[in-house]
Amino acid sequence: MLHQTPWPRLRELYRLGEVSPVDVARSALEHAERAEPIINAFALLDRAGALAGARESEERWRQGAALSPLDGMPVAIKEFAAVRGWPTRRGSALTSAEPAAAHTVFVQRLADAGAVLLGKTRAPEFNWKGITDSPAFGITRNPWNPSLTPGGSSGGCAAAVAAGVVRLSMGSDAGGSIRIPAAFTGTIGLKPTHGRIPLSPLPSAFANIVHTGPIAAGMDELQEAYLAARGASPLDWTSNLGEDGGADAPAARPRIGLLSPRRWGPRSAAPVRAALDETLAALRADGFDVTEVDYDIEAASQVGQDLYRLGCAAAVRAIAPELHGRLDPGLLAFVQGVDDWPISRYHAICQQRDRYANELAALHARVDLLLLPTVPLCAFEAGRDVPQDQPGADWMSWNPYTPAFNSAQVPALSYPVWAQGAALPAGVQWVAPKYREDRLLAMGRWMETRFPVRIAPEQE
Repeated sequence: MLHQTPWPRLRELYRLGEVSPVDVARSALEHAERAEPIINAFALLDRAGALAGARESEERWRQGAALSPLDGMPVAIKEFAAVRGWPTRRGSALTSAEPAAAHTVFVQRLADAGAVLLGKTRAPEFNWKGITDSPAFGITRNPWNPSLTPGGSSGGCAAAVAAGVVRLSMGSDAGGSIRIPAAFTGTIGLKPTHGRIPLSPLPSAFANIVHTGPIAAGMDELQEAYLAARGASPLDWTSNLGEDGGADAPAARPRIGLLSPRRWGPRSAAPVRAALDETLAALRADGFDVTEVDYDIEAASQVGQDLYRLGCAAAVRAIAPELHGRLDPGLLAFVQGVDDWPISRYHAICQQRDRYANELAALHARVDLLLLPTVPLCAFEAGRDVPQDQPGADWMSWNPYTPAFNSAQVPALSYPVWAQGAALPAGVQWVAPKYREDRLLAMGRWMETRFPVRIAPEQE
């Protein structure tokens, strides 16, 4: 389908006048409308607004005055972010349906770059979990198999990309919420360094673990959206450009640290182990220097999980007690007892955060990139918070490898690998030091040459 054309080729077609952004936007909208009853990826589709934006882009391309590489490219935005004229429901019926008065910073930057804003994607209530469903808005499903979850909380983003409706969607990640759905749907997800892409309003109760980033069907799209959205803003005091010069001059062939398989192998499903094995085989065949390293990933992730739980508890406190009966029951269970934590426990969490972030920084002084699974499992049954064989646990029980990098605020990339004979993709996670997204982008491009991203066939 026309809208599934990679962006570099679309730009060439726009430049030649052979294809119009209006044609592409219309094709994407029609696909979204066909897919929506099956996957429930979109909270909102703005047909009129998207076509109006596409017509403006068409005129710029006709005049040879495209605003940026994103001009005329359809994108979707996760429900958490304010988009002018659209409500910001955050997956909940208890939030306002009033349209936002202005774009949040990164949405404004995409709009200024000429991107065509197609719609908002589904998320669980207040982004609280690693799958995507909510009492008010139902279950979002995986385009590869609608009986399975796409993950979350940026599950609508990943489902829209995996289905081929858009090649790029912008999500958020406070404990894995970009990387988990990327792994479950076979897409690429980047959680940049904290502050690289400004957040406004700031989610202060989450102790600076919330990151905004792209989920994409290709590295070109991911890199271009990241570069357009990043940079300091006076609306976010934590935002910054950091130390590197961008994404164009990565270091020479990186030293790769493979997290010791004793840390992840025993609890990882066979397709995940196979994906790591195939990645390692490709790296070694290409002459990369791979060294096994050790890091207590589960203890480090426990810090991120605790900070995340505190933030979710604050979200619940913001809802009037008489309305709690209308919240996702899983969210209430997830934060039960958190308000009784003593301040000494919070201080201990902060001390542990310092310890494990420093250990990670020391590790990155020896290796340029850390390699490990994104999550130890593949997509499981939709509508469940945990796999069927884990009764009584909460969703963080199956997510031991992503929250560590939120609390340390470092950038991480999930890249999909379909192991030979596997029915589902698995996520391979790459982690770089702060401000070294250039290393992740370069490694993502290398991965793309060995493990091309697949788009799910359209479901009937």
